[in-house]
Amino acid sequence: MNRDVLCRPFAPDQIKTRPGRNGQQLSYVETHAVIARLNEGCDRWDFDIVEHSVHDDEVIVLGKLTADGVVKTAFGGSSITIDSQGRVVSLADDLKAAASDSLKKCASLLGVGLELYVAPPAKPTARQNGGAANNNAGNGAGGNGADPADRITSKQLAAIHAACRRLAVSRDDLHGMVNERFHKPKLEYLSKAEGSEVLDHFNSVGMAANH
Repeated sequence: MNRDVLCRPFAPDQIKTRPGRNGQQLSYVETHAVIARLNEGCDRWDFDIVEHSVHDDEVIVLGKLTADGVVKTAFGGSSITIDSQGRVVSLADDLKAAASDSLKKCASLLGVGLELYVAPPAKPTARQNGGAANNNAGNGAGGNGADPADRITSKQLAAIHAACRRLAVSRDDLHGMVNERFHKPKLEYLSKAEGSEVLDHFNSVGMAANH
């Protein structure tokens, strides 16, 4: 495995943008570029779907990337495409998109396109200036998540998604809570400690609902 090749930034013409939540513009590279980088940087790699689930408005897969003996797992998701009459267009295509998302996230744990997951630090407002230093320290580089070595684990992600299903918490509500509490746009950007905090929150809500 050649880490220098895997971690090499993508060329500007390979980086695309798409609309995200709250008016954000998200940067990404296409799946074929990630596959080409894995082919270049690894002697052998394989990608498998460990499990998948279909929900009301999205599909989620858990993928496993094995590259030169190193194993990385990550969740990927995709919205279910509905036509003008409310019918599902192609669940297979939605699952393929979720698998591609999972592959790219697994590859990012090896350094592929990792620069795309780190946004520049937000400019503090006048109200935030007093606590800017503490806020930056808590959010990590760019406020977009923990160091990859300390990032939330796949087991934590699975437990959080399971808790959300039990409590009927939607994906948008989950990401809204993560954004409001930790100022991070995605659940996958949380640290292990922050992931435990989210799970503890849902466990507390579940116990309260049972009494």
